[in-house]
Amino acid sequence: MKQRMFSLFSLNCMRVIKKIPLVVMLCLLVSCWALAGGQDKKAALILFEQANILHTQGGFQQAAEQYSSIINRYGVSASLFYNLANSYAAAGEIGPAVLNYERALRLAPGDADIRGNLEQVRKDAGLYRDELLLPRRLAEMLGADQWLMLAGYAFLCLGLSALLASTVAGQRKGGIRWLMVGALAVLLLTLPLALLRYQDWQVGVVLAEDAHLVISPFADAAPAGDIRAGRLIWPEREHGDYVLVKTESGKSGWLAKDGFALVSEVAEGD
Repeated sequence: MKQRMFSLFSLNCMRVIKKIPLVVMLCLLVSCWALAGGQDKKAALILFEQANILHTQGGFQQAAEQYSSIINRYGVSASLFYNLANSYAAAGEIGPAVLNYERALRLAPGDADIRGNLEQVRKDAGLYRDELLLPRRLAEMLGADQWLMLAGYAFLCLGLSALLASTVAGQRKGGIRWLMVGALAVLLLTLPLALLRYQDWQVGVVLAEDAHLVISPFADAAPAGDIRAGRLIWPEREHGDYVLVKTESGKSGWLAKDGFALVSEVAEGD
């Protein structure tokens, strides 16, 4: 009996001992991950400060390269895109400046400084948006989520007023019908604008200073008009080295793939 008890005790001890290395290993892995994350953050902050110093000293191109290196190595943030755009703008590179301001706005849509600098760069470069189509002007007044929220409130109001109209009689019913009409009008206005803003997820920015549209996707195709760096375009389909795009004014044409970059795609060197 004593021998059996000792054997069971020894077996349990061995089980515990076998489990200890796994637990210790997991703890060490978690500690290493946390330590590595802290070191990466510290290194990124040091590089970020160095890039800021380069920018204040007038080394705009070097600062832009430093910010891009941080993004490629440590990931994106609104402040990184914003500072990168400021460096490009100071260096006179309008296309990359607009591209990175737009990327910063994706991460911080309510930031007034980003939006203000973007509009100032467009103004200084003569990228006036008078030719922008009216629906898009209206759509850009709010973000996609904000338009969708308004559409949701309008739909809720429409449903509640319809339910209320079925239970109320007399003169009050006329007022409720007007409320239904108003809610329906808001819904029909805001929902297309929300969809239009969601389409902007695939918007691109012209980067090449000598970019121009052509009538077909071939190198020897006839020109369809010039398009300036910093202009927004909406890709529709690809063919070889060209993409059929639509401009802010609604004009269509083929543009070389290397002449623009998408706001939603961050590639090394952007």
